[in-house]
Amino acid sequence: MASSVLLFVCTLMALQAMAAEAYYNNGSDDGVTMKMFDEWMAKFGKKYTCHGEKEHRFGIFRDNVHFIRSYKSQANYKSGVRINQFADLTNEEFVSTYTGAKPPHPKKEPLRTVDPIWMPCCIDWRYKGAVTGVKNQGACGSCWAFAAVAAIEGLTQIRTGQLTPLSEQELVDCDTNSFGCGGGHTDQAFELVREKGGITAESDYRYQGFQGKCRVDDMLFNHAARIGGYRAVPPYDERQLATAVARQPVTVYIDASGPAFQFYGSGVFPGPCGTTSNHAVTLVGYCQDGVTGKKYWIAKNSWGKTWGQEGYILLEKDIPYPHGTCGLAVSPFYPVV
Repeated sequence: MASSVLLFVCTLMALQAMAAEAYYNNGSDDGVTMKMFDEWMAKFGKKYTCHGEKEHRFGIFRDNVHFIRSYKSQANYKSGVRINQFADLTNEEFVSTYTGAKPPHPKKEPLRTVDPIWMPCCIDWRYKGAVTGVKNQGACGSCWAFAAVAAIEGLTQIRTGQLTPLSEQELVDCDTNSFGCGGGHTDQAFELVREKGGITAESDYRYQGFQGKCRVDDMLFNHAARIGGYRAVPPYDERQLATAVARQPVTVYIDASGPAFQFYGSGVFPGPCGTTSNHAVTLVGYCQDGVTGKKYWIAKNSWGKTWGQEGYILLEKDIPYPHGTCGLAVSPFYPVV
């Protein structure tokens, strides 16, 4: 059955490739060449197995290059897009493969306000030693696990002075309230870590990029960090969110749909994006652009360093809509001791 499906897919791609080849041969060359595509494939280690798949992917690559070349950021913004590892994917393929956050579970306790503190005008937990290097979830919808782990790593370093990379794979394998690479919930990831007494170091439970069998002994006894639970930032309130981020990294759900997000490369990103929660990232700071004056959140993503600004995106802060840029103010969470 599987081989029949593969044959059908390959045949379909071959037909699409023939149509694309005829299109290119009819004077449609615009400087996006197969050599350019070959260089991109070599840079990102891309290989295609089906006959005709390379030509099919080249057509998508060509369309994406057109978008990137024609992109204009909104007035008074300096955001830019660029070719990255996702350039052979349609936006629909990209969203279905590389996002994966599920809406939060109903809360078992009321939302709590964040205790007021003096808030600096800028804070960046990377420069305070509370953020591990950017990781890569691969073609697995495990962003929820990466966002939760980054927040726990940050809290642990702030409390203990020790920055230890922790295991996303343990959450992917063991969190029965989520769906592994099929998506999940950052709040339930925090709850699992609290319930089991801690989380294992990444060095002891390495990331595989697929859901495997839960290693119960590690989950129960081999702990590199512990939390006492989690709290929710009151929704639709960027000031409360800033108060929380001034204390520690915070997870947020965002809408990562749209080609501008897929190919984000630099600057303060104002959208376009919706408010559907389909991806999770970790806010590790906030500041203000010295040239444009735009305030922004610093969000750590989990698509590797070849995406965005070395793996980060700057999302516009304090916009006049309560949900925040891409819905980031709708469901923020943070772990507690």
